[in-house]
Amino acid sequence: MDTALTDPSRPHRVPSPGTVRTSTPDPSRPRVLVAGGGIGGLATALALGRRGHDVLVLEQRPVLTESGAGVRLAPRDFRLLHALGVGKAVRERSLTLDAFHVRDGSTGELLTEAKLPTRGRPSSLAHAAAHRLDVYEPLLEACWELDSVRLRTDSRVIGHTRRGGTVRALLADGRTVTGDALILTDGARPDDAQPGRGVPGERLAVYRTIVPMDAVADRWQQSAAICWVGGDWHLSHYPLPDYRYLSLTATRHHHTGDSLHGTRVDPDEVLGAFPGIAAAARDVLTTGRHWRALTLPARPPVADRAPGRIARVGDSGHEAHRPETSCLHQALEDAVALGDSWDASGTGVHAWLADYDARHAERVRRSGTGHASRHRQGHWADDLTLVDHVLSKDFAGSC
Repeated sequence: MDTALTDPSRPHRVPSPGTVRTSTPDPSRPRVLVAGGGIGGLATALALGRRGHDVLVLEQRPVLTESGAGVRLAPRDFRLLHALGVGKAVRERSLTLDAFHVRDGSTGELLTEAKLPTRGRPSSLAHAAAHRLDVYEPLLEACWELDSVRLRTDSRVIGHTRRGGTVRALLADGRTVTGDALILTDGARPDDAQPGRGVPGERLAVYRTIVPMDAVADRWQQSAAICWVGGDWHLSHYPLPDYRYLSLTATRHHHTGDSLHGTRVDPDEVLGAFPGIAAAARDVLTTGRHWRALTLPARPPVADRAPGRIARVGDSGHEAHRPETSCLHQALEDAVALGDSWDASGTGVHAWLADYDARHAERVRRSGTGHASRHRQGHWADDLTLVDHVLSKDFAGSC
């Protein structure tokens, strides 16, 4: 557990290291292997386990848990969580946000703001903030209650092979596991199945941390999500449940340095990545002390989806311009889509995954169609759809 990115005072209701679910699989049910036990992996296991699949989740870490700088949850995310049966549990653990502000990152000027729906509408339409554990733990607890879902730690998937009507996952310790289908998640990239690359040189550098609220100016302690937009970067922050911490994320849109993989970085390095930042935004940025950074492709990479018996969930075939929210959303959306595709096909693994790939391709196509319309005056924000509604003054009717 990385205390630099999570609230160390929160009790974590997750299994102790080495704990796994080891129920006996039912040979009459489809056998699905899920590589990765993060949010995407558990959401997938839940969607399929409730449909009668025998699911084995292969997690490379020795413990089932999650870390991160927090996550914003939009109405569309709660709809997906409700579809998975954990929406109410996540809602109870999250903090409702009542406003969204967009500021000019170079001058500090408030460009516009929008009131977010909080009361008088179904709770699923409210925007909220949460620790990643607040999403992860309800998914884990729901999986734990299903006999059809097994969880195995210390099982890093490094490759896969297909033979006849089965697929075999190759583990780092030399073991192999056989199933009827293999689902690869963002948290598990086999060595022989790395994601496609985006346009060379076009990468995002994302810096994340959480900050104790007693180190944050009073004006930023309100229940609002705030986004500062610059010509080549953006900064976003919002309070986490109980107002004890502020989740803080800074994104550089054209990163030309070394690749970062959850690397710890010095605060001075973070500041150096954002020249020209307004004084007020810089003051927020300097409150961060324990940062981690990662790089992401700035454009959708070439798809490397393997047809037949292998599919991806939450993969980087989606746009990566809003890493604070979209990675989680795409993982949930893909997990729900896998379940919907099974309901629509129901004639075997090939028909099921073919339907899923078709749905995925259509979502990517729709995303690409709206890509240009979400770029305004050279600025990107962390939730582009929401910012579009705010900047176009058409937010009130969008929810």
